Amino acid sequence: MFERVFWRCFWRLSVWIGGLSGLAIAGAALAAEQDAGRPQTAAARFDLPRFLPNHGNSVYEIRGLYRQWPAEGPKELWRRQVGHGKSAVVEAKGLAFTAAETEEKQWALCLDPKTGQIRWKHLLLAKPNRHFEWGPVTSPVVDGDRVYFIPYLNHEGDVWELRAPVVCLKTDGTELWRRDQEVWATEGATPLVVGDLLYIGADNPERVVLAALDKYTGKIRWTVSVPPKGDRELGAPASLTYQVVDGIPQVIVATYGTKEILGVHAEKGEIMWRYPYPAGITIGLMSTPVAVGPYLFVCAGEGKNRNFSACLRMKADNGKIAYEELYRSTELQINYYNTPAIYQDAVFGFGGAHRSGFLHCTNLTDGKLLWRKDSPDWTSDRNLVIADGLIFAITKNEELVLAEASREGYKELGRVKPGIALGRPQQPTIANGRLYLRGNEWVVCYQVGPLPDDSP
Repeated sequence: MFERVFWRCFWRLSVWIGGLSGLAIAGAALAAEQDAGRPQTAAARFDLPRFLPNHGNSVYEIRGLYRQWPAEGPKELWRRQVGHGKSAVVEAKGLAFTAAETEEKQWALCLDPKTGQIRWKHLLLAKPNRHFEWGPVTSPVVDGDRVYFIPYLNHEGDVWELRAPVVCLKTDGTELWRRDQEVWATEGATPLVVGDLLYIGADNPERVVLAALDKYTGKIRWTVSVPPKGDRELGAPASLTYQVVDGIPQVIVATYGTKEILGVHAEKGEIMWRYPYPAGITIGLMSTPVAVGPYLFVCAGEGKNRNFSACLRMKADNGKIAYEELYRSTELQINYYNTPAIYQDAVFGFGGAHRSGFLHCTNLTDGKLLWRKDSPDWTSDRNLVIADGLIFAITKNEELVLAEASREGYKELGRVKPGIALGRPQQPTIANGRLYLRGNEWVVCYQVGPLPDDSP
């Protein structure tokens, strides 16, 4: 990906469903494989307001997902052609949201999670995105009765001079405010909501890379700028991460121009530490930093001499946060778009190159390889999430794979080919028993666990 649109943007995910109660005992051959391992009772509601949780880790403490799929794959609930884009689908309070481009305009979309029907759409920009992907790529964030969107816009056709506005809607589609002056958002970097603040990865002529806005009004509370280095600056495509270390809150943001990761005090807007990219990344970090306890795991996989992964340990130091680098690698966990999933003190992700690679598992605290699965299925630009001890991953052949999330080795449990063009994959998202796959133009929704009581 040679220009900085993206996702992790793209893309990195979350899933929350609970409660495995009694299994229906099926007859001899699991009596309709579709019911294998399926609880009889519906799950409690578990919403997904942000495609990655604020700490960035693509692992969710849930129970009750189906541990076996029939040969044809999980039950398909619906599929819908929504338009161009790579904005992940999120679901909260009985509504699902994404963004898409149709008729050369960018729209916020609200879907019925049960049927895929479009409940409403709201115009974000009367212009298309022709940066690298067609359509918006930044994922929405739901907070109470509000949902935040970031469409793509640049200044006079210069893709490095972003003018992406931040738009706040009510969940009924009513526009509350938009911020499109003074400061603009970075494409691909999903914002954060903490307390009454909305944090955005930012871009403007004053070299602002992070801004804190009042989530109710859009008023700027503070911004963070970096010293000049080169002819321009902007936040990187990686989504923002929130971490608290010994009571000190920080927002972690990556940059494009100065090529570093910053730890910013979440209340004061002060830069507490700076970590230079330990490799020659040209685009800016796309894999979202993952915070687990005092650890921060970061990685990138652009190609030869532009790969790295590293684990930093954070510690409080005189009212601020400082870091110690525990280890670094140029061969393991060199995820391109994928935000690694850290589960049972192990890191699950991808390595290799964009044409051939591997899925693997490494130990969090020392980086040692635990197991590696080489296969034509896997390249360094794939995506995965973990939920209920299960891996949900996208292959090079655009299949969805179910496998065990284990430190011991790789064990595949099922796969399905959704039959839509996924392109550069957005990570799957899971909420209330439903798994959403966002392709270039289509969304496919599968049932991967029991549905809430209010579902059909």
